[in-house]
This record gives sequence, C-alpha cells and structure tokens, in this order.
Amino acid sequence: MAKRRTQDRTAGLTRSASRMDYRIPALWDCWGYAGPCKRQGGEIVVNPLHYATACLEWIHAHSDPRVQSGGKSLSQTLAQPGARRTGRPGDWIRHQTLYAMMVRTTTAWDHDGDGQLIRRRGGARYQELGTFLKSILLLPLLEKMGITVLYLLPVVKVSNLYRKGELGCPYSAKDFLKLDAGQHDPLFGDRADSVDEEFAIFVECAHRLGMRVILDIAPRTAARDCDWILDHPEWFYWIDRRFEADWRSPQLPGVSYSQPIIGRLGEIYRTPVVRKHLAKFRFAPNITHPAEWKRFAARAKANPPDNLMAAIADRFGVVTPPGFSDVINDPQPPWSDVTYFRLYTDHHPEAAALLDNPDKQPPYVLFDTIKANLFPGRRPNRELWDRIASIIPHYQRFGIDGARVDMAHALPRELEAMILARPRQIDPDFAFIAEDLGYQAHARHRKAGYNLVLGPAYHVEARAEKGLMHRMLADLPKLSLPILGAAETPDTPRTAVRRGGRQFSRWAAVVNMFLPNAVPMINSGMEVYERQPMNLGLDVGRPGRFALSKSDPQYGKLAFFDPYALHWTNEGGEEMVELIARASAIRQKYLRFISRRAMYFAPELGMNAKRIIATGFSLPGRRKSLLMLANVDFDRSRRATVLRLRKPQEPQVLLELVSSGVPKLEKNRLMLTLGPGDVKVLLV
Repeated sequence: MAKRRTQDRTAGLTRSASRMDYRIPALWDCWGYAGPCKRQGGEIVVNPLHYATACLEWIHAHSDPRVQSGGKSLSQTLAQPGARRTGRPGDWIRHQTLYAMMVRTTTAWDHDGDGQLIRRRGGARYQELGTFLKSILLLPLLEKMGITVLYLLPVVKVSNLYRKGELGCPYSAKDFLKLDAGQHDPLFGDRADSVDEEFAIFVECAHRLGMRVILDIAPRTAARDCDWILDHPEWFYWIDRRFEADWRSPQLPGVSYSQPIIGRLGEIYRTPVVRKHLAKFRFAPNITHPAEWKRFAARAKANPPDNLMAAIADRFGVVTPPGFSDVINDPQPPWSDVTYFRLYTDHHPEAAALLDNPDKQPPYVLFDTIKANLFPGRRPNRELWDRIASIIPHYQRFGIDGARVDMAHALPRELEAMILARPRQIDPDFAFIAEDLGYQAHARHRKAGYNLVLGPAYHVEARAEKGLMHRMLADLPKLSLPILGAAETPDTPRTAVRRGGRQFSRWAAVVNMFLPNAVPMINSGMEVYERQPMNLGLDVGRPGRFALSKSDPQYGKLAFFDPYALHWTNEGGEEMVELIARASAIRQKYLRFISRRAMYFAPELGMNAKRIIATGFSLPGRRKSLLMLANVDFDRSRRATVLRLRKPQEPQVLLELVSSGVPKLEKNRLMLTLGPGDVKVLLV
C-alpha cells in the first residue's frame, strides 16, 4: 500500500526535516487536516511528515477497495477475470474530466516563506519546486473538483543546457527513459531510485481515488545534448560549430505557402538561401572519426563532462543544430534547447533528385524532413524507431493509463502506428490523445487509434461573441472523436486575462462540462484565476508574458522555463473550486446522457440566438431535458426564449453564475434572462 511504503521511506529522516515550519497553500487542505498547524493568511504551516502521513491516511480511507496495488493501469486493475472487453480501446476517456498539470510548477511553493522559490541544492531541507510527493498532497483537492484524469506534462529527465530560462524546459528530453530527478522530494530521503518509487506511489494513490494518469511524450525532438548521443550520434543531425551562433530556419523570399508541397520542393531547394543552409551540415562524428569517437564516448560515459556539446565541439568541430518550426517563413526564433531526431538514413526521393550529390550531402533539417509523414525516406532508422516506440511501454510499469504524443501527426505513419500499438499490447484499454488543434481530420485520427482530439476550443471560446462557438457546436455532434473542452491549455493565455476576465474563467469552467462530444479539462491554475501563461506557444496576444504586476515575484516568468508557483492564495480561489466541483457533480450525475451523442439536441432559440449558446440533452425515462444556456456577452444581460421543448416541466435551476430572475415556462416555451457572462444549467 502507498501509505505504508511512504511511511517506510520517511521514517529515517532527520529531526530537522520534520519541524512544524512547512508552509503550504490552505486551499490544499480541503479534506480537514486535524493535526497541529498554524493558519496565516492563505497558508497553513505544518509538520510536513505529519501532514503527508495524514493525507495518505485520508486517501486510504477514500480508496476504491478494488485497487490494492500499483503497477497496472486502472482498466487492468478493475477488469473482471474472464470478462470480455467491449467498445474501442481507450474510449473510457470520453467520460472523464481532465486536469492538466506540470509537476514542477503545480505543487511548487515557498515553503520557508523567505519570498524566494528555490530548487533544492546542498543542505536545503525542502524542495520548493513541485514533486511527486506534493502532487499526492494535491489529490484530495482534485478529487473534490471531480477530476478523474491527471494529464501530466513531460516528466522525463530534462537538459539544463541551452535553456531558455532558469530551468530546463520539460520538452527538452535528455533521456526519455528516465524520470527527472528534480521531481524527487527530499522528504523521501536521497536514494538513487527514489524518484521512480515516488512516481509509482503517486500513480497508485491517484488510482485509489479513481483517477487515471496520462503522460505527455514528445519524441520528435530531444535535448541537444541528449544522453543517447554517446551511443548513437548518427540518430541526430550535425552542423559545423561556426554556424551555431546565428542559426535559424532559412527565410524564403517569394514562397507564400506555409507548408512544403509534394511535387513542388524545387521551389524551396533551388533558392540560394537553402543551398547555403544545406552547406552548414556535417556527417555525424562517429562517421567522420570512428576510432576517436569510440574513445571519446567511453571517456564521457566514465566521467561525464559538464557540457557534452561543448566537449564534442572542441574535439570534432560539430554540434547538434537547434530545432525550428516546420512552417515556412515562421517568424518565431529557433528552439535553442532541442534538436530533431534523424528518422531516416536516406533523403526523400524528391529531395534527393534536387541535391547536387545526394551521397555526399550530410543529413540535414529542412521543412520537408521535419514533415516526415509527407516526405518519408526509403530507409527508416529502425533502431531509433524501436527506441522511440519503447518509451511509453517503459512507463507502463508504473501503471499509467494513456498518453499524448506531441506532434505525432508529423511522424512517419509507420512509426506513429508503432507508438500507438505497443502500449496496447500491454494494456488493451490504453488511451491516446491526438495533438491536432483542429478537428477536420477526426476520422483519420479515429482510424489511427486515437480516442480524443485536442481541438480548437481554446481559440474558439475566447472568441465566442464572434460566432465561432456556434459553428463549433454545430460540428461537434458530427465528429467521430470528442475534442478537449478547454478554454486554456499549458500553451495558451489564461482565461483570466481574456475578455471577461474572471467571469470568463467561471463561464468556461461550466460551459465545457456540458458540450456535446467533448471532454472537459481544467488547466492547472485556472481554479485560482492564474493570470500568467506557462508558455507562449499558442494564441499569444496582449498581455503575453507580462500578465502580472511588476511587483509580483513571478513577473515575466514562464513555468516552462523558470521556477514558478501558482497563485494558490488568490482571492476567490475557494469559490472557483466550489463552482468547478458543483458543475462537475452535475455532469457526473447526468453523464450517461451527456456522453451519448444520440441524447444531444440543439435547443431552438427565439431571440438573441447570436449572443447565447445552448446545449440540450434528453433524459429518457425522466421525461425531462438537461439544458445549458450561456451568454457570450460579458457586458450586458440578454433575454432568451427556448422554443418547441417536448413536454417540458417546471424548470429547475441546477446552477447559475448570475442570479437574474426565475425562468418561466409558457406551454412549450422557456423564457429567461442571462446576466453578463452568465451560464445556467436547468432541468426542464
């Protein structure tokens, strides 16, 4: 049991590490900690070992008795012996509520109250960045909000070289087959295997509360000093070190399209700037200097250099190039901390025909090589493909339940199929999320084996007043896969800085619980009206990375690259948590109807139809309907009339954001007023 294993690990800690001097957000204690503590402001001060033990006891008391041990997915654990599985593999995700979290950030906190957020070094007692142990302490709050799936941003070992901030980015994978040691908590001691065991306990605790765990994997790129380089430098691209300082993607004058087009590569390859770009690449150092590389790699393994890439550059004159976008003439700078894997050992045939001497041209990165799904070579790098396809199965030993594969649609189709097939050989009910910011390819994603598409909700909901939400609602019931119902993601601006501010956060939290063919997700921090984005990847506008007051210690920091703690003590956080919990409870009560597309109907509105979105779900046997109506106008109230309801009954308001009078029923018409940014959920 997780509780016993944790107690065994913490029993030998020094007395100085167990004093009552550990500050945590008071919001985390939603379960009624009865041990000694001091409350001050929005924090409580506790003995960390006493608090952790009591939290584990709470989890144990609220555990599903069928979950007795870890190492298996929840589907495997709950499967009845001899029972036949029904439905598509992984489609359990259709009925869930997700919570996106980055371990390093979500449970980071200034535990000693000195005003600084530090990564534990030397003799520091506490790790103030997030850890797997502190993520366990957050589980009661997530359970209260009705969360059933924890979607974790990458947890693999990351590189600190070429970092864009104070810390390495979670997508800069130094070794995909190792957990990042920064997620270890010193409360567990300092054993070498500690972080593995802590992750295993975290997954088991989540399962005991009925929550599944999904990992984010980004196997198209790796850290520029990836540990795999020493054994396989030929898995990577290389450039002359002289070109590193001003490296960027070639800018192509006269090319107006954004993606390379089959049959038209000549328009790219014949430009002088691309010729100059190709001349910067070199063959891997084990090809040019095989004997010397063998000696170098052996020395580097025995005595790892502080900067592997600098050591390679000094000896062989080459470095791995920074990655860049596959969008032609994209203005964003190169990705300084990651580099692309070399997925084929030859050039794409169309590109090869455009090279002066294909045999003498070193492997290179260009817009077409990045899009290996459209421009594959003929000789796959099989050993690399096998390693990539083994990443997710490696973590299934911890009992994970699913994965999102970053940019999988740009991988070779065969490799994508391998990545999706292998986990299901271990767990036939493993779920996959497709990273597609649209939904036009929903049929293709379903055929490939995905269960959920990210989709455009983050973009559409922020522009609901422009009619985009109405269009998406018309499309959703027709899709063969559900999309993610989320107004913010780890890559987007926060809802609290969008038009409508905090009211939009509340609006989105409720609306996304009642969309047809959608799976709601709360992005970590939304529950406390977090303003600062984690990254600037999508839909960036004002205020961008400067969403906080200049006096805030977190001003300008991005969680993807810097130490960052969520504003867990924000005023209104408790109220927002309660709202999410209420909306989630209603969704759960009527989930068997909400999750069935056959039960959905689009309510007919008689007035203000462009300013109000509405969804409806028939409740057979109850002779009622569940309605959700939302005002997309955050400045003024709007009246609504729902027409032609079938045998309606006296309306019952289950939830509303703005009190605006009692809905009235006249024959088969429902009349009500929605306040600015209001959402109402009713039984009629």
